[in-house]
Amino acid sequence: MDYTITKLTDELVFIRWYCTPAPHTHIEEQYLNELEHMLNESPVPLYFISDLRKGRIANLRCIQRLSALTQHKNWAGSTAFSQDSITSLLVHSFQIFAHNASSRNEMQTTPEQALSFIESLKPGLTQTVDWVKVLNEA
Repeated sequence: MDYTITKLTDELVFIRWYCTPAPHTHIEEQYLNELEHMLNESPVPLYFISDLRKGRIANLRCIQRLSALTQHKNWAGSTAFSQDSITSLLVHSFQIFAHNASSRNEMQTTPEQALSFIESLKPGLTQTVDWVKVLNEA
């Protein structure tokens, strides 16, 4: 398992990458298809928090496709967290591709900063979630 996508509330989705997929495995495309399906089927706009401490999308074509999803009517905003400099560089590429939506999609270095950012987009969004449990699950 390279990643998990967990819907924590009707509006909040938590994504955890466990490793960076090897090239030519199509894991990243599978992930993007799942996200697109989730956005298409959702009756409400969705907010995303991604834990990129152990892995991430590395394929620039997939990063560009991910950034295009920020234009979806049900993409409300996103944040990711990691202290890895390569991850920061790749997320910066995502933000450049998503330039029209970059203010709703930011990279943070810690989970606390990520939660604070997503709360700035919709106050109260994360309050019903047991973050100690979510962040400590492997």
